[in-house]
This record gives sequence, C-alpha cells and structure tokens, in this order.
Amino acid sequence: MQWAWLIPVFGFAAAPIIVVFGRYLPGKGSWLSILAIGGGFVVFWFVLNSWLGASNATSGCFTSENTGLLTCDYERVWFNAGIVGAAGSVTLFWGILIDPLTIAMLGLVTFVALMVQVYSLAYMKGDPRFGWYFAVHSLFAASMLTLVLADNFLLLYVAWELVGICSYLLIGFWHERPKAREAAKKAFIVTRIGDVGLLIGILLIWREVGSFSMLDAFEAVRTGAMSEGVATASAILLFLGAMGKSAQIPFHVWLPDAMEGP
Repeated sequence: MQWAWLIPVFGFAAAPIIVVFGRYLPGKGSWLSILAIGGGFVVFWFVLNSWLGASNATSGCFTSENTGLLTCDYERVWFNAGIVGAAGSVTLFWGILIDPLTIAMLGLVTFVALMVQVYSLAYMKGDPRFGWYFAVHSLFAASMLTLVLADNFLLLYVAWELVGICSYLLIGFWHERPKAREAAKKAFIVTRIGDVGLLIGILLIWREVGSFSMLDAFEAVRTGAMSEGVATASAILLFLGAMGKSAQIPFHVWLPDAMEGP
C-alpha cells in the first residue's frame, strides 16, 4: 500500500510533459495523459488487493480508536519548521492515509477520470488547444487524488487549491468567449471565499493541536485535548470550504455558468 503515492504522481508527471512536448507526441499528448490516469487506476487495484489482505500486523496499519476501522498511515518528512505552536514547533509531512473511504474514492476518481479522458478524445477532437486540455485535466485528476490520499491538512490544502486552479482553467478553457471568461472568474472568486474558511479552520486546528496531522486532530477531539469551542468552530470552517467547492447554497451561483467550459 505504500505505493499508493504513485497514483497521483503519474498525472503530475504527465501534465508538464504534455505542455512542453505535446506538439511532438502522438495525439498531442492525449494518450500520455490517458496512460497516466490508466496507470493510476492499475496501481489502485494493487492497493485495493493489499488493503483487503491487511491487518493490524501490517506495517503502518492499525485499528483506529476514532472510527473502529482499519487505517494505514505512511509519512515522509518534508522538513522541520521552527514555527511556534501549541507543541513549540511543527514537522511537515508528505503522507498518505488509507482507510475504507480513501479506497472508495481512489477507485471512483481514477475510474471516472479515465472515462472522461477517453470520451474527450472524440469530444475535444479538432480543438486547437487539444493538448492543453489533456494537460490540465491530468493535473486536475492528480490534484483530486492527492486530496483523497492526504494524511494531513496542509497537504490537503495544497491539493485543494490545485483543484481550484484547474477548475478555473477548465471553465475558462474557451477564453475567447466573454461568457467563459466571466464564468471562470466567478467560480474562482466564489470558491476562494470558501477556501478562506478552510484555511482558517486548518490553522485553528494546528494552533490547538500543534500538528497538521488528521489523526492527531481526531485523537485530540476524542480525548478532549481540543476544546469543544475550537472543535466546533474549525469543523464549521472546514465545512465552509466544502460548501464553496461543491456549490452549496449560498455558494451555488458559480455552478450554472461553469457549463461554459468543456
């Protein structure tokens, strides 16, 4: 399961290659993008197979006291940051967290992204920015997969913002149309409002717990180490971010105009 990090890496690698060398590649790089997402889908099945055979004896795996479900956490240190917080400093990790929800979403995102890209071969055929579309969509899918796998709020936020940027680029893809430009700007501005709430919620959790780790935050709530007020406020703020991204009332105004994109 430690190889789950490869699932988004394929897409992240394909996007810049298509941008730089797409004109020289078959299908302007579209097939490279499809291979990247398809490769992630193949790796998902290996991860699923490992997950089904995992137990508490498996390296990195344990039964969560918060959910009662088998959870596997694999971390790699980015660097130690001397930022003063509740614990005096913060260590930043690139980590992946695998639980039943992660498995379900990995399968869903990789499959849907792959089907969208295959369909787009015909749908976008003849478009002068054919390769650019596949580069952005590859980055879009990779960002979503990173969000699904993230075991800490900082990595989640980075992936969250990358998803927002890709949404902006896709909605405004036909930017020669005034309506597409306006729709992209509206989506970007409205979702940023929700993202501010998400960021404040993450910072509240870090200030209280001294860690960006989701598992640490869940444990702090379970044991009462995080005050009820902070837990409630941070949960509402995190939900605010989700409302913006999923176009829930009152942040729904950008969604109808988003149909200007491919």
